[in-house]
Amino acid sequence: MSLFIITFIAFTVGIVLILCLKNVSPPPPQEQIQFAHPSDKPTYLLDRDAFKEKCLEFLGKFNLEYKHSIWANEQELEIDMLDETPVVGGKYLALCIFEPLHQRVDLFKVKGFIDTVKGEGAARGIMITTGYFSDDAQKAIDDDPVELVNVVSFLDYLKKFDIY
Repeated sequence: MSLFIITFIAFTVGIVLILCLKNVSPPPPQEQIQFAHPSDKPTYLLDRDAFKEKCLEFLGKFNLEYKHSIWANEQELEIDMLDETPVVGGKYLALCIFEPLHQRVDLFKVKGFIDTVKGEGAARGIMITTGYFSDDAQKAIDDDPVELVNVVSFLDYLKKFDIY
């Protein structure tokens, strides 16, 4: 009999906890970029070669010397750079993702890039995308030497560096 009472109490407590979880608010939405007209959208967000040039120009503002780059596939540009600053410099890797699937870069892509940065012994990694990063992808970079730059941040940086 006591087994049934314990089971009933555990079931009741479980239901109460589930009901309490539903009252938790969802995370705030990411800032989205909107253009009044499709013609207002910059060329580098529409053309992958223009995107590559803008990424290289952007990365050049951080005093990174361009070594080489390669398109891994239709959407992903891998860039190898070098910062020759003594002590804090070193190899830098960038992954520029043009028009990601559903405008989201997921956790697996970010984790893969983190592993590449660590595996190649790079000092830092930078991911730039014309889309957005999923919430779990943003949380995945806590202590890792990787910066995530979504389309909103990318456009803000370009304006700040006067290369918009």
